[in-house]
Amino acid sequence: MAEYKGIKGFKVQYLDQDPVPAVAGWTAGNNMNTARKQLPGAGTQTAGLAFGGETTVNTGATEEYDGNSWTNSNSMNTARRGPGGIGTQTTALAFGGDTPPITGATEEYDGTSWASSNSLNTARYAPAGAGTQTAGLAFGGQSPAATGATEEYDGTSWTSVNSMNTARSELAGAGIQTATLAAGGFTTVVTGATEEYNGTSWTTSPGSMNTARRYLAGTGTQTSALGFGGYTGSVTGATEEYDGNSWANSNSLSTARRDLAGAGTQTATLAAGGDTGPALTAVTEEWNSYGEPNTFENIGQVWYNGTTKALKFTDETFSSAWATGGNLNTARRFLAGAGTQTAGLAVGGETPAPAVTGATEEYNGSTWTSNPTGLNTARSALAGAGIQTAAFVAGGNDGTAGYKNATEEYDGATWTVGGNLNTARNELAAAGTQTAGLAFGGRLDPGVQTGATEEYDGSTWSPGGNMGSGRLTLAGTGTQTAGLAFGGNIPPGANPQTATEEYDGTSWTAGGAMNTARRLLAGAGIQTAALAFGGGPPYTGATEEYDGSTWTTSPASLSTARNSLAGSGTQTAALAFGGSPDGTSVVASTEEFTITGTAGIKTITVS
Repeated sequence: MAEYKGIKGFKVQYLDQDPVPAVAGWTAGNNMNTARKQLPGAGTQTAGLAFGGETTVNTGATEEYDGNSWTNSNSMNTARRGPGGIGTQTTALAFGGDTPPITGATEEYDGTSWASSNSLNTARYAPAGAGTQTAGLAFGGQSPAATGATEEYDGTSWTSVNSMNTARSELAGAGIQTATLAAGGFTTVVTGATEEYNGTSWTTSPGSMNTARRYLAGTGTQTSALGFGGYTGSVTGATEEYDGNSWANSNSLSTARRDLAGAGTQTATLAAGGDTGPALTAVTEEWNSYGEPNTFENIGQVWYNGTTKALKFTDETFSSAWATGGNLNTARRFLAGAGTQTAGLAVGGETPAPAVTGATEEYNGSTWTSNPTGLNTARSALAGAGIQTAAFVAGGNDGTAGYKNATEEYDGATWTVGGNLNTARNELAAAGTQTAGLAFGGRLDPGVQTGATEEYDGSTWSPGGNMGSGRLTLAGTGTQTAGLAFGGNIPPGANPQTATEEYDGTSWTAGGAMNTARRLLAGAGIQTAALAFGGGPPYTGATEEYDGSTWTTSPASLSTARNSLAGSGTQTAALAFGGSPDGTSVVASTEEFTITGTAGIKTITVS
């Protein structure tokens, strides 16, 4: 009988457990039944609880998560937004919130129904909590000003103890009653300050969060916590891990949002609901972080699980496709894009050469709507990032001599002038948000490529680390602390690139090369889950997916091959719009990209 090694050329691994994903990150779970914001969570990733919050009115709706789907349970006795919540799925505690008015009402959940208990001594809205139903801690909140008041719960009543060092509301908490972590929130400004409680008093940690924010969620313990989501001035999906001393940036939520619920541990967390800025959401995401001594998954690997006595392999069952969306009202190329597939933004461009435009259009998932208020400085070959209601654009060319350093910020209605880039340029790329932006690469006047990188804080650009390869007409995506640059051109002439670089907030390092060298392309997604599409020469609709190390060619290409286009969205739900199919004419066509399916472990059976 032939052996597997003889057929395939390698031995089958013998493992005690199945491999696990190699990269920490967020994956999609099933949506909640009720989209809402300002709700707390309790429990674990596979036995979670979400309760209270605000839809268009305050609610006491309660839902239980089993690791796959949400089930409605009995509502709280007091409907409210912004309560604190702790405990497990079958023994949870809710306290405080706004009914209105601001309340100290406390309720206990037994896995079926809620029962009222003794109220907080200090009524408050948007507090944080830690611990259990019989040994809980409530701290911070708004009462009506930000407070540092801290109270301990013994299963019956609340006792006031020493206050936090920094009074604040809309913060995150984690841990137990005698070893608690508090992070982020709002004092009179947004903060990333972190404090630890030892059962008696609070101590300020030397490590503040890298992204100061309010309305965030937190899970885990005092020495192993996770902070995610929130509001910096715009919604964020930023995720950070705390080790008892300092915070480290990790992969962001796929759906940036504020006022969300969280439950679980630093390595297995649940994020649910919240406010994306444009709308309330019911989106659920699961965070998993795997460490040694696990064996990590690779597509196509084969192994024998000695515990379950089964021969297994990993396989991909994804399908992807581009579908036609609604046309832009203004056909153009060399435009900028921002937002998501269902809340996209198209800005500026060339219609056609040499006429430049400041036209702004918003996409709702089917139709583009023109905003009569365009850019203050009409231009093409500019870069943009952010969301539909909080975007920025920078650089470009106004059709006259010289390139631009102008930055403008969009609030969903009008454009206002922001801080100028230090290096004027066009044909650059951008990433991040309106208050934590990144601009990199591009063409300097009179036609020299650059690798200069700049970071934006919402008002001022500061120099960052230069790219390893200066280039123009490249694409970019990701965040300020986890940016991605790919493709582009290095003059003289048409010299399209495959190079990819990753930015960590300080410096760029080389990533995996693209399969198709191209310039004038577009992109979407994050550093570890990106999408590249379009470009040239020749004009292409080729699409590639990046997993943080390797680009894989997608079987789905754009219906309209083109370059000089714009993109927005995520790797699994991207938007492509505008561009040129021949280097002269311009198009208004829009296409929507979706990926469905999952990578899974399969068992080899004999029949």
